[in-house]
Amino acid sequence: MKINIYQINHERDTHRVAFVDTKYLEKAQGNSAINSKIYDKVFSGNVDCKTLDDVYSRFNTDHPTGYRGRSLSISDVVEVLEDESLEKGFYFCNTYDFKKVDFEPSKTQDTVSKNMITILYIQANHYPKTVAIDNSLEAMQKLVGGNIEEYMPFEDEVAIICNEEGKMNGLPLNRAVYDEKTKEIIDIIAGDFFIAYAPIDSEKFKDLPKDLEQKYREKFKFPERFYKQNGEIKAYQYKPKELDTIR
Repeated sequence: MKINIYQINHERDTHRVAFVDTKYLEKAQGNSAINSKIYDKVFSGNVDCKTLDDVYSRFNTDHPTGYRGRSLSISDVVEVLEDESLEKGFYFCNTYDFKKVDFEPSKTQDTVSKNMITILYIQANHYPKTVAIDNSLEAMQKLVGGNIEEYMPFEDEVAIICNEEGKMNGLPLNRAVYDEKTKEIIDIIAGDFFIAYAPIDSEKFKDLPKDLEQKYREKFKFPERFYKQNGEIKAYQYKPKELDTIR
């Protein structure tokens, strides 16, 4: 099935109709029409689904790599572009079903075509988070709080992108990097950093594949604190106090 997915952008949702069923739209905004202008296109592509219920399940339990949106929910619109059994058109996600509606995709904002990539963002004192960022130097510098350094200590085609002056500027020590064979500490990353997919045949970073995202989410799952013992630097993991969501 080939589909597009549209979701309401909260900043443009002046009538607060995100997550509102079609039967309550008129009460919320004064009419029952779907306002395409407040929607963003968050996905475009082929999915291994046979029904809209399959689409709902897929986008709640197993997001495709590079997916920019929220888990599929009420008020989202699925556009069916190609399918053997479903009629082409726009389907509004209601509480218990999908309703075919009129929708104007030309009035939406396209976040899919923007130059964005999915990365694993790892902040000091936090669990890792999967986020989508603009694939630009400025966006990466903003994420790490300064000039970036690319560091590739692993066999996988992934890079640690961190602040190149993190230690010099006294940023909080975040996570250790361990030798994959001896498990000894070979470096400590200071400040926030992220894991990006860096295939050798590409000049740019790309979306972090799901298997690598899960692997490095587990590797850097818990924040660490560091101490000296007999002249050696040691680390211990701890659970952060805030209730971050582990996806």
